[in-house]
Amino acid sequence: MNIISDTNQYIISNVPTKDQMRIVKVGLEDYNKKFPFGELDIPTPDISLVLRDKQNRIVGGVITSMLTGIMHLERLWIEEKCRGKGLGKQLVLAAEKIGRTKGYPASQTWTYSFQAPEFYQNIGYDIIGIFTGYTEGITEYVLLKKFGENPETADEERDQTKQGFTISEDVSETSMHVINEGLRKHNKKHVGEIRNRHPGIEIELVLKIAENEIIGGLMAYTTLKTVHIVHLWIHEDHRNQGHGKELLETAEAIAKENGCISGLLNVLSFQSPGFFEKQGYEPFGISDGYPDSIEEYFFIKKFS
Repeated sequence: MNIISDTNQYIISNVPTKDQMRIVKVGLEDYNKKFPFGELDIPTPDISLVLRDKQNRIVGGVITSMLTGIMHLERLWIEEKCRGKGLGKQLVLAAEKIGRTKGYPASQTWTYSFQAPEFYQNIGYDIIGIFTGYTEGITEYVLLKKFGENPETADEERDQTKQGFTISEDVSETSMHVINEGLRKHNKKHVGEIRNRHPGIEIELVLKIAENEIIGGLMAYTTLKTVHIVHLWIHEDHRNQGHGKELLETAEAIAKENGCISGLLNVLSFQSPGFFEKQGYEPFGISDGYPDSIEEYFFIKKFS
């Protein structure tokens, strides 16, 4: 299916090829490399730690990403029978310790209301935003912890040995699968039925000239009746002509057709947050944990 723009000179397609979407991703990556002076694009290995019991089984883990100037806690999972022992705290503190040694100034994470907002607050994270656009009253918290000069410490080796657990770095495909599957099952217990009633979709759009040259694109996905705008890029020679607005409105229309009631996105201060405000998105939080005075803005747009 192709969606033809009003001018007929430009075409928005919602059936792009992988190569076409790769052009969009590379275009956005190249833009981001310019700010600030490419410092946020320095490749840094992610930190992934696994928790093992006496039988060497993986019973927990934390997965982080480190590509935008601060540490992002992407996944945290502890097997249900191992909870309440302080092991989640040990995992997060161990990841933070590594992040500090690599020079990162802060750690940031997102967590649903049915996950662990209180846990993060108890170990020093501050709530910097609450997203209220999901269906059936589900909320999501954004939390930030700045690394000060006097970090919270924990005698990890002693506590783990006493309880029979060990923590080690591990980025193997098998370990990552165990952690992701454990978290998926936990989430399914809480929102699996809702997601079955409102299945998510992926939205990929490309903006073309004469059906050949790719000059822009958008990537998004839907969950819990919210559309997450992940990437939006317009080639610099074609900006300020309304193409970004057209792509965004097209994605929103597709999302609404699939039952979405809101939109969610987050952008850094050099990624035109003012543009999204003009399109009806309202900030619900700001992160000031990044280096070089960069800020991250979190936006919501309710469709009704």
